[in-house]
Amino acid sequence: MITETHTHHCGKCGSTNIVRNGINRCGNQQYLCKDCRTCRVLSPKSVGYSAERREEILAIYQERSSMRGVERATGVSRRTLATWIKKKSLSHQR
Repeated sequence: MITETHTHHCGKCGSTNIVRNGINRCGNQQYLCKDCRTCRVLSPKSVGYSAERREEILAIYQERSSMRGVERATGVSRRTLATWIKKKSLSHQR
């Protein structure tokens, strides 16, 4: 029988001297590096929206919907939407 062994490394210092250290608010396993004392998730999930999805959401906003309405319909926070709108307006000014 063949078994594979995975060795994980610290993302900050590269050490293999890491141990499990509880879970975070999202339910992901945290690991503590005993050398540099950093606590991190080994493989964090990417959080973000694709360019197509972002343009789709901005198009919904352009149809005279309120920011709260867009938030309810798409699940994107108003703060994120405001940031996208600012970036888009700045890019059009140039």
